[in-house]
Amino acid sequence: MKRLNVSDIQGLPDVPTKEIELKDWNVSILIKGITKAMQIELGAMLDKKDVSAFDYQKQLLKHCVVEPVLTDKDIDNLYEKNANTVDLIFAEINSLNGIGGSASADEFPE
Repeated sequence: MKRLNVSDIQGLPDVPTKEIELKDWNVSILIKGITKAMQIELGAMLDKKDVSAFDYQKQLLKHCVVEPVLTDKDIDNLYEKNANTVDLIFAEINSLNGIGGSASADEFPE
């Protein structure tokens, strides 16, 4: 196996992507994994007292859903739809990133 050198870093594979079917809506979306930089940014959000579960989830959706690109308004509209289907999106994002569960309000202190 070749030893990694700094000139190799630019050419390394990016985060994985996955097309997921949202059968209840008869559509699919393309999601991607998170980078280490995004993992750190999202983790830092959990330490802030003024950050809600919705803020965290919104950032996760904006970063991980690549087709279609979602705006804040799109995410607000999405949250008015079937909770099970929206939760499926988070479950798939978490699975792609190797983490279990979803970002629930229980994770955030009162």
